[in-house]
This record gives sequence, C-alpha cells and structure tokens, in this order.
Amino acid sequence: MGELDRRTFIRGLGASITLASGVQLAVPSSATASQASNAHLTRANPEFLVSRAQAQAWHVAKDSKGGPTIAGSRSWKHFLEIVENELRAGGVVDVLRNPWTYTRWSTTEWPDDSNWSLHVDGQKIKVASYGCNSGKTPAEGITGELVVFRQGMPAAELKGKIAIVLKPTAVQYYEDRAGSKPLSRPPNPLSVGDYEFLSSGESFPDPLRPMAQMDAVSPFTQMGLGADERALTEAGAVGALIVIGLSYEALAGIYTFPVPALYDLPTLYVDRDTGASLVEAAKSGKKAVLRLISRTEDVETYQLFGYLPGRDYKTPTDEQILLITHTDGPSISQENGALGILGMVKYFSHIPPAERPRTLMIFLDCRHYMPGAERAFAAQDYSQSHPDIYQLVVAAMGIEHLGQIQVAEGDGKPYHKTELPEVSSLWVSKNQQLIDMAIKAVKDNRLARVQVQCPDRPGVHGKPQGRQFGLGAIAGRLGVAGASTMGMMAAYWSSKARIDYFDAKHFVDQVATMSQICGGLMTAELAAR
Repeated sequence: MGELDRRTFIRGLGASITLASGVQLAVPSSATASQASNAHLTRANPEFLVSRAQAQAWHVAKDSKGGPTIAGSRSWKHFLEIVENELRAGGVVDVLRNPWTYTRWSTTEWPDDSNWSLHVDGQKIKVASYGCNSGKTPAEGITGELVVFRQGMPAAELKGKIAIVLKPTAVQYYEDRAGSKPLSRPPNPLSVGDYEFLSSGESFPDPLRPMAQMDAVSPFTQMGLGADERALTEAGAVGALIVIGLSYEALAGIYTFPVPALYDLPTLYVDRDTGASLVEAAKSGKKAVLRLISRTEDVETYQLFGYLPGRDYKTPTDEQILLITHTDGPSISQENGALGILGMVKYFSHIPPAERPRTLMIFLDCRHYMPGAERAFAAQDYSQSHPDIYQLVVAAMGIEHLGQIQVAEGDGKPYHKTELPEVSSLWVSKNQQLIDMAIKAVKDNRLARVQVQCPDRPGVHGKPQGRQFGLGAIAGRLGVAGASTMGMMAAYWSSKARIDYFDAKHFVDQVATMSQICGGLMTAELAAR
C-alpha cells in the first residue's frame, strides 16, 4: 500500500461526512487535535492580521505605476515584484516562476482617450472605452456609414459600415424611455441565488429577486461582441460600437470580459444616451470616423508558486491547502486577490511552522486577462508539464476581488460610491461542518454584506444557490474540500476604479474571515483523494 493510500485508509477509520466532490471532512481525532492546539488557527487573532494601514500601503504601491495590471505590463511586473518580495518576507519558500511569452495588445487608458475616438459630422462623440484586443485603425481612423446591427442581417448591409451593437440593457432602456413594453433581460448571475447565511441582510439586495439592486450598475453580462464579432468581420464591417444600457459614469474605462482573443474589428464602447444619438444618426445615413490606435508587443509573463511550510513540509506525510487567485485585471481590486493571500500568509507566519498542521501552497495565475483567458493558454499552465503539482493538495481556497466599495445609481441620483462595502459571496463545499465553519468565521469577524453559499444544495429557502464563480472552483475540479470568496464586481470591471475605490477595513475583515476558515481546514481531518 502506497503512502497516500495508507493515509486514506487510516483516515477512513474515523467518522466522516462525504462531500459532493467525493472528499471527506471529519471532526479531528484527539491525536490530531492535540497536534493542532494553536487556538489562533481556528479563531482569527486581530494581532496577527495585516493592519488597515499596511493593507492601504500595499494597494497604494500596487496602483503607483498607473493603469491596469495586465499580464506582462509595467504595472503588472511592479505588482508581482511587490507580492513576491512580501511573500518571501512572510516565510514563503521554494518560490517558482513559470514563464512564457505572449503577444500583448494595448492602447491608452481612460481618461486618456488620445488613441481612441469617434466623430460624427465633425463633432467628437463621447466614448466610454475601447474594446480590448480589437485591432487598430490608421492614424486618421476609418470612415464608414453607421448602421444598427441586427443578428442575421444581410452581409451587404454591413460591408464597409460601422456597426452599432445594442446590448439588451440598451434596448430595454430605450423601450422604457419610449413608454413601450420593456423587453425582459436576464439578471446578473453574480447577484442571484439562495444562500446558507446572509450577513447585513438589512442592506443586502434580496438575492431571490429576479432583478437584484446591483444589476442597475453592473456591465457583467453585456461586455464584448461575443459571436457577433465573427458575423460582423465576415460581413466586412470596418468597426463596431457597443452600446450598453448604463450611464457614461458606469461604463468609463470598462475593460472587456470575458477577454476576447486578438481580433481585427476596431471596437469602442458608448453609454446609453450616446448610443441613442448614434442610432438616430444611423437612421439619417450619417457616416462616422472611428479611431483606435494600438500596439502589440511580445512580453514575458509568468505564474508564481510558493509554499508556506507546515510541520510536515517535504516529508512523505505533508498535506497542502492550495491558495489560488489571478494577478491580472483592470482595477484596484479586480486582481488584488494576491494581496489577500499575502495577508493570509502574514497571518499564519505568526504561528510557528511546527504548529501549522498543513502547508499552504500559493498559486498566482496570470492568464485571466490575457487574450482568450485561461483556456487559450492551457498548454502553458504549469500543471500541464508537472501533473503531480496538486498531488498533496487536500483543500483549496480561491481569493479574489477584496476591499470593494459599493456603487449605485437611480432614484434621481447619479452613479456614485456609497458608504457600504460591495456585496460578496463566500462559497463552500457541500459539507455541514465546513458550512458551519464559514458562517462562524463571518460572524466572528463581523464581515459585512456577504452571502455564504453552497451551490451543491438548496439554500435556506429551498431554492438553488446559483453557481460558484472565480478560480476557487478549482476545488471541485481537484475533488477536494474548498472555500472561496469574491466581491460581486459592479464598478470594478473598469480602469476608472483606482485606489479611491478601495476600503482597507473591508479588505482586512475579508482576510480575517478567510484566514479563520483556512485555519479550520488546516486542523480538520480531510480525506485524501
């Protein structure tokens, strides 16, 4: 019997609860409990936590080079150097970079629109942002007649034209404004679903409503051309204008997600009111001049790995908890999960290695905002060349989108930041002990406006709890216990959301909560796969 099989057999002798993924979580045996006696593993000690001042300083440093931290960019390299140095200082060892080179597309960033613009009748039209990876125009731009795109329209009606692509939210906005029957639209999937526990319920948009509050300001389901890009390109359109039914303030600086592969159809985003004027211009047969000056360059990027040793590190009995996030994105917090993991590492660095029952494996992935995202660079993933990388992993945690401030508009109020944290979700595997552990951590650390969800079973109202988003879903793919968190992303798809959109207190509360859950996973008796 091999070592892994022997450990599985021994653990299987104890009482256990089976997870949907096939892993097990059990109350620790007395031997395990005595070995993991450090009380700070299962109840976050405020003295071990990163301070608000330090969290703020990390984010100020991250933001100091300006612009999105897109993989391989100057800003991204600066961010990763900060994170790697701080991880090493926190006791992380065997740090490894998995590098490769890719073709990066870029242009100027909001509010600098000097490389992207739109003119109609010689007048400059207000543009919210550019479509990432969408090719380029000559310096003078491209000229074409405006036409409102309809799926299935004849190619002859698109050839040589600049297509106006109305997203469902824009159509609904125009229908509402005209007083006619509004079209139905799908709700934002990030904000809908039942739950196990809801904190700050009095200020939380009802997750069971078909249209939750945050849908009014989130572009999540509306970004990019999707399948329409191929139809427009094959028809010979020379450019595209995406109209989303949000205000300019909500769309300014938006970066397309899911991130498209490199394509050759210069694309811009405009807000709902600008879009309405463009539709009228199209009805009059007017032409527009679209400019998008961009560059491509081959740059090096890398995945970053490291380990905070547990008591059995580099021995046959070592077991590991994977902490995973992505490092690239457009805003202050879209990609700050690495700083959240850094905060967790700093926390556990206060606990002697001999009292850490399991090793923390850190995996910082760079592919989320690369052209085509993770799926396009699956071959470069370190696990492809090292399939045993997760062999010792018995639990996984995804950490993303921390310290976010809620934005809102409506009821006569323009787009603005509120005094509330952004809504977030905390997902856990289907196991009552783990669910209870997560709820207790939320309560103990007074984490505001979070829904604890278990997507694999009905919630407290008997309804589906939605699906898990983010890189934390790796736990299910690996068949291990998991817990992950992410903010729900209204403002944070945009490069407009810089350091003034960051809440250090909320960040620290989230780090405290996830550290407590991680400590629980360190001490729980987990069955190997």
